[in-house]
Amino acid sequence: MPVLKDFDFAFDPMAVLQRLGGAQVEDPGRQQAWLRMFEGSFAEARELIHPAIAYAVHPVVRAEADRLIVADGSALESPVLASLFAEAPEVVLMIYTIGPELEARVAEYGKANDVMAGFTLDVTGSLAVNEVGVVGYSLIEGLARERRVKASIPLNPGTSHWPMSGQRVIAGLVPAQEIGVEVLDSGLLRPFKTIAFAVGLGSNIITPAEGSSCDYCETRDLCRWG
Repeated sequence: MPVLKDFDFAFDPMAVLQRLGGAQVEDPGRQQAWLRMFEGSFAEARELIHPAIAYAVHPVVRAEADRLIVADGSALESPVLASLFAEAPEVVLMIYTIGPELEARVAEYGKANDVMAGFTLDVTGSLAVNEVGVVGYSLIEGLARERRVKASIPLNPGTSHWPMSGQRVIAGLVPAQEIGVEVLDSGLLRPFKTIAFAVGLGSNIITPAEGSSCDYCETRDLCRWG
């Protein structure tokens, strides 16, 4: 089961500024001012982020009404996943993280009451873990090409159709401990800047060009980023 650590990935500081300042950052003059203001935070983030990915490919055993049975009989308890991956011969389970150091520094800023530094660093980390996910999904697309099939949209535990307990199942089927990730009793992953997802490999699946996981979320109308 493959593990990938400390690799390069694309990261655009402007994406952080857009998240922090919204439309205000569209002005070129403000862009440069904001970049200068947060230059130290971005440099600090680069030192604290240590990306890692753990994944495994497992056979799909069968699809039931509310869950997909994979590997040795483990159940992915999502009716949406069961429906969308029903004809997929295989599923890729993946966990990716930026490591614990950035969130530890954010906590230090919180204790020092340095709200802006902590907030900026936290937003930077959230966007960075998304970019690590882009690298992870690219790996899955490569696996799909090797098999001459397609890679589906990624689906995550913790959504309206897949409870957080699904993260424990995924962590048990990939080498999560090798990248320093553990599952808490709540089902949350630690480090907290860590994401788990499942992707189906097959010919009759929905790809990101054809849809999104947001299409299947019952609370999408309330989502700030939707």
